[in-house]
Amino acid sequence: MSFSYTLFLALLLLAPGLGAWAGLRSGERSDLIAQAPEKPGSTFSLLVIVFGALAGHILLSLVFAVQAWACRSTAACWTLGFDPNVYRVILNTGHAGPRPPDLAFLCWFVGLLSPALIVGAIAYRASGWQWVRTMRETAAFGWLKRWVDLGRAPNRFIIAYVVTTLEHDGASVAYEGVVETIALDDNKAIAMLVLSNCDRFLVRIGPDRVERVSTAAAPIPLIQLDSRNFVNVALEVFDTDLLPSQRALPDRGDHGNPVGRDL
Repeated sequence: MSFSYTLFLALLLLAPGLGAWAGLRSGERSDLIAQAPEKPGSTFSLLVIVFGALAGHILLSLVFAVQAWACRSTAACWTLGFDPNVYRVILNTGHAGPRPPDLAFLCWFVGLLSPALIVGAIAYRASGWQWVRTMRETAAFGWLKRWVDLGRAPNRFIIAYVVTTLEHDGASVAYEGVVETIALDDNKAIAMLVLSNCDRFLVRIGPDRVERVSTAAAPIPLIQLDSRNFVNVALEVFDTDLLPSQRALPDRGDHGNPVGRDL
């Protein structure tokens, strides 16, 4: 594969936008909802990358402009054997000139890296702002956002009832447990569930009623269920303050949330 200077330069110029995208993605982490991969050709991701790159280059250009103004005003500047402004260097590519020293390449690459790091850090912090988080979660979670909001309180947790395609003696095998992680597909449908303190039971559908048949088995500490084995899923939010007994409560750790939970 031959070296493409144009592609290399494009990636360097897009680095601040890629940093902004990475900052938003890493800052929106939620242990309850697994991050879905970005859709190919996502308009939102493209806008984040483009505007993030513009913001980063505007910031670096402002630094160069202030530095040039300070040099003209105070004359207290170092004399270098090359132009530190990487944008002038890029625009003058192809014009004959003296060979730059090795230190010049280090300065230019650091100059292009700096806005990517700064914009990425700003995007990471911005992902925690309420309006940014609400916008991202509305787009990513869809109908499930209401349940995520209900389950955020430290005294609440979500129980899932999952009826599977597995059968035993003519009855469907089902599971009931505390929701630890939910993964969604492109249509915002549940693709995977991770349940803790999970109980197994049977669901037998008769001509006039649906009967739950409990089984004598120890709770499963942690189980992952795939949507390919689902028949249906029901979610219910429980408030610990309203429960009559603490015996059925999951282990909620030292801070009121289920162990490992970060909503």
